[in-house]
Amino acid sequence: MRFPSRSLLVALSFLLFVSAAAAQSWRGMGRLAGKVTDEQGNPLPNVTVKLDLPGSGGTEVKTNKKGEWTIGGIARGNWNLDFIADTYEPRRITVSVAELTRVPPVEITLKRDVNATVNMEMAKAGELLNQRKYTEARTVYESILKTYPEAHRVEAYIARTYYGEKNYEEAIKHLKIAVDADPTDMENRLRLGNILMDQGRVEEGRQMIASVDEGAIKDPAILVNVGISLMNQNKGAEALPLFEKAIKLFPNDGSAYYYRALIRLQGGDTAGTKDDLNTFLKLSPDAPEAAAAKKALEQLK
Repeated sequence: MRFPSRSLLVALSFLLFVSAAAAQSWRGMGRLAGKVTDEQGNPLPNVTVKLDLPGSGGTEVKTNKKGEWTIGGIARGNWNLDFIADTYEPRRITVSVAELTRVPPVEITLKRDVNATVNMEMAKAGELLNQRKYTEARTVYESILKTYPEAHRVEAYIARTYYGEKNYEEAIKHLKIAVDADPTDMENRLRLGNILMDQGRVEEGRQMIASVDEGAIKDPAILVNVGISLMNQNKGAEALPLFEKAIKLFPNDGSAYYYRALIRLQGGDTAGTKDDLNTFLKLSPDAPEAAAAKKALEQLK
């Protein structure tokens, strides 16, 4: 076996030394330290401080319980410092380090990221809502509103908790607040119209639904659910336009065809019923209503 020559080994050793030195070129005799607080002056622990010396690499540290951090053994130069913490807006600053000169402590204040904070709390409340723990979920939603009064979207979720408890008047109250706060949210308008009709306030509900911009509807279930609510009140004639609107906007969703078929069947339109049921089965063959649709088609032969 032939071994590498001495000159080759020296060259390889030199290359390894150079590579290791390059990887650690941010090392030196400088030092940085600082403190991170929130807008109220409270220390923020566990903030990630990422330090980067462009072209030379860097490292990162975390703040302690007092919000303080320190790093030694760094090279001179202009360092980029990124401060990152959950539910806070990130910040970047540049600090000049001179190895033989003390750098004053870096004092940083981080602002709350309202959207991140609200989303985290909303997820917590959503889990409670899914478990039908309406009171507990509402407590979280109300806490969000107390801290962030501008988070008007929470009102619609508070309405859901009241609706789950069958407290329809409170549900209507909070949905109205949500609609007034964001008139562009068409789903809230439809939900409000649905509940109003359920509670016998038909004209008020009809006006709310009529105010909906068709182009803003993203989910056919909103229209279909309102239509089903009207059918349950024996108001098939008023439900029919909603199913037809859902079919117009979402022709590949089967649910509206099924319920329009039921209305057509009640009106004696056999041909129209068959067409809708066949379309429904083609689009939604595995839907829970599929068995009933097949049985109805057999009886209509």
